[in-house]
Amino acid sequence: MTGVDAEGRSCIVDVVEVVPKPPAEGGHGVEVARVFATTQSPPPRAPALGDAVDVRLAPGMLRWMVVEHPAYDPDGPPSTSTSIHHSDALDLVFVHEGGGELLLQDGAHPVSAGDLIVMPGVDHAMRGGPGGCRLVVVSVGTAPPEAP
Repeated sequence: MTGVDAEGRSCIVDVVEVVPKPPAEGGHGVEVARVFATTQSPPPRAPALGDAVDVRLAPGMLRWMVVEHPAYDPDGPPSTSTSIHHSDALDLVFVHEGGGELLLQDGAHPVSAGDLIVMPGVDHAMRGGPGGCRLVVVSVGTAPPEAP
C-alpha cells in the first residue's frame, strides 16, 4: 500500500501478505482475502508533489486497463512511466507478467508478477525490468485535494 509520509513524499505505508481465509458459514467453500477497501466513494487522494497527469477520469468513474511497460533503457528517452507523476485516481494494480521497480519518493521498490499495489493518487513512476512489465490496473477517479 502506498501513501505519503509526514513531509508529503510518496512512500510504502504497508506491506501485507495476502492469505485467503477459510469461508465464513454460508461461504460455499470460497476463500477470500480482503486486499483493500474504501470508506467513502470516491476516496480522496493526498496532496502530491510531482507532475500531474490528466487521466480524464471523473470522480467516481472507473477504468480497467492493461498497461505494458517496456524494459527500462537508461540510455533511452524519458517517458511518463519513468518520470514521477500523479493523477486524480485511486489505482489498484496487479503485476500480471514480468516485473521492475515502482519508483516512489522514498526510493525504488522491486515488483514482480503476482504483486498487488494500491496507489491512492500518490507520486509514482514505473521502470520495467529486463523483460518489461505487464500490469492490470483498475482506476477510480478521485477529486483533486482541496487547496489549503
